[in-house]
Amino acid sequence: MKRVRLFAMLLTSALFMSSIPVTSVSAAQKVSDTESIIVKEEAQGAAAATGQLGWVKKGNDWYYVTEKGNHTGWAKINGKFYFFNKDGAMQTGFIKDNGKWYFCTGAGYMKVGWQKIQGTWYYFDLASGAMKTGWVKTDGHWYYLDPSGAMAHGWRKVDSKWYYLGNGGAMYTGPHVYKIDGVYYFFESSGALTTKTGLQVSDKGNTFYTNSNGTVVTNKEIDGKVINGEGIAVNKVNDVMDQKAQWYDSDTQYLVLANLSEHALRIYQGKKGEWTRIKGDWEFSCGAPATRTPCGQFELCWKNQSDYGWKRFEKCKAAYVYWTTAGFMLHTILYDKYSEGNPEYADIADDRLGMNISMSCIRLALEHARWIYTNIPHGTKLVVYE
Repeated sequence: MKRVRLFAMLLTSALFMSSIPVTSVSAAQKVSDTESIIVKEEAQGAAAATGQLGWVKKGNDWYYVTEKGNHTGWAKINGKFYFFNKDGAMQTGFIKDNGKWYFCTGAGYMKVGWQKIQGTWYYFDLASGAMKTGWVKTDGHWYYLDPSGAMAHGWRKVDSKWYYLGNGGAMYTGPHVYKIDGVYYFFESSGALTTKTGLQVSDKGNTFYTNSNGTVVTNKEIDGKVINGEGIAVNKVNDVMDQKAQWYDSDTQYLVLANLSEHALRIYQGKKGEWTRIKGDWEFSCGAPATRTPCGQFELCWKNQSDYGWKRFEKCKAAYVYWTTAGFMLHTILYDKYSEGNPEYADIADDRLGMNISMSCIRLALEHARWIYTNIPHGTKLVVYE
């Protein structure tokens, strides 16, 4: 009889020891939907061993069980927010709570910021997680979210004003002209399409004329201004070269034009559309046929810093040398290669002007090269054309 009682006691002790959990697994931070499911399954095993606390899966639904029962409503678990319905089942996808929409992933946790859901972008408040509608500003850009929360593209009329949202959703801002479906439109600084008729100035300083529907006038003459095919309006002048100058901008108050065909150079002062000729026509020589002076828009970028801007070439020298971003230079006629000091007293090696004879540089008379070297600042636009 004693042996039977001893065996029963040992059997009871073994059964009691087997009910103690070997490990305790917590619902750790979840970095992906897949990992979240694994963690929850591990947590489920631990919860079962400790009285069904924490994450518990019943059927196809997940629950979070506390000592007070199933959690309902919002819960912050391991740094992330989850939503549980009135029965305690974890919810996923779009969730409406107190009149506001939220979004929870397949793993259950709430997302914030920009989210692309089934091909459509939505924005969820960074603090509350609630889905936003209407105007939202992020990363320095304005976006418009339709009443459904979807990010808008293209034309939108908001509070009786028209706006345009680009392919990425960002609102077009102004004052600026944009070409949309082949038509030029003027948008004000607020981003609204202008309803003003008349003269407008863009953020780049260009002048435009607009209609009341926001379109820009093109290919016309208005109030003494010539309007090109892009809607830019400039002063109308009679001289062809002076008119050509009006279409260019410059980072300084000066502009230089060089006509290779006429070997004529002019200096302008002012700004785009309002340039006034202050110097010219100055005769120059340019590149020979084998070393032609390139055409295009360049900048005067660096002056030779020696006394009188001297630069020695293989067989001669030039003074007041001003480099361009294209690699060629503006400088004086050529002098003896041993020349030093004031070029007024140097021996001339080649003073021919009005010819195509250089290694692509533009050669000018001494007084003209000196004036440019002395008065024209770095960054000035140089336009070379034929």
